[in-house]
Amino acid sequence: MGVRLTIDVSQRFVVSTFTGETSDAELVNHASSIRSHPDFDPGFSEIVDFNGITGGKISTSAVEDLSQRPSIYNPTSMHVIIAPQDFMFGLARMCQVLAEKTKPNVVVVRTIEEAYKFLKLEKDRLRLAQ
Repeated sequence: MGVRLTIDVSQRFVVSTFTGETSDAELVNHASSIRSHPDFDPGFSEIVDFNGITGGKISTSAVEDLSQRPSIYNPTSMHVIIAPQDFMFGLARMCQVLAEKTKPNVVVVRTIEEAYKFLKLEKDRLRLAQ
C-alpha cells in the first residue's frame, strides 16, 4: 500500500491519496501522519482519495474504530471521501454514518469531479493525484 499526503496550504486542504492494497492499521494510523505534518492546520478540510485502492484487508471493526475516534480537524471542516469501487464505497458510507458525531461534515462520492463540484473548486486549483 502507498499513501501520498499532500497539504495544500493556499487552498486549506489535506489530500490523502491511497494506492495498492491497504490494511486496518494503515487506515487507522494515517491520522497521526497528518497531525504531525508541519503544514497541518485543524481548520483545513480533507479529501481522502481511494481511487487507486486495489484491495486489502479492511475490517468493519477498524472502520467503526476510525469513525468513533475524535477528529483531528475542527467540527466545521469538510471531509470528502472518493471511493469509486463498490467495496470501498460501502465502507466509506459506513464510516460516514458512524462518524456523524465525531466528523459531521463527511460526504462520500465516486469521482474526483464530484468531489470538486461538492467543494466548489475548479479542477486545476487543488493538486490531486490523477
